Amino acid sequence: MGHQQLYWSHPRKFGQGSRSCRVCSNRHGLIRKYGLNMCRQCFRQYAKDIGLDIGTYM
Repeated sequence: MGHQQLYWSHPRKFGQGSRSCRVCSNRHGLIRKYGLNMCRQCFRQYAKDIGLDIGTYM
């Protein structure tokens, strides 16, 4: 059994390894507020589709 098979055989029920971006499956920079579950890069990309004006926030 190789390292990758052994590493991913452990169940991920909580923690950073259990959550990923719903768009690109990235695990870093995740915005979970209001159930978005999007990484910050995808959040900026889809902000207008969500109905947010990024210019007023940043």
